[in-house]
Amino acid sequence: MEGFIDALVPIVGMVSVFGMPVFIVWIALHFNNKKKEQFHASLQKLIASGQELSPELLQSIPGYVEEDKKSNDIKFAAILIGVGVGVVFLGYFGLHAKVVWASGLLVTSLGLALLAYGIYAEKKNSDDAA
Repeated sequence: MEGFIDALVPIVGMVSVFGMPVFIVWIALHFNNKKKEQFHASLQKLIASGQELSPELLQSIPGYVEEDKKSNDIKFAAILIGVGVGVVFLGYFGLHAKVVWASGLLVTSLGLALLAYGIYAEKKNSDDAA
């Protein structure tokens, strides 16, 4: 019996480690889908009753999600740059591993590229608005 339990522990551990992220994503998607279904069911009832659909009415329907009109690329780029610099310092000063600080340089480079894109897109949007 003890051999069975000893064999069961790694199996349960592996299923838990790899199954938990799948379960969390499934739960998040399930409830997001429920919210969308509730919104669309309410919307169908309003359309069937012939009511006029004003923006205020749509916002009052349960499950309404406002569109994210502006992505914040500059903020995300600053976070990436900070994480990249932190990983570079960890690899260079802490672990003395070239692989780690090279990975940090990669993340920092991605952050710099995203920062350049964010500045470009923001400038383009302000030029289009003017």
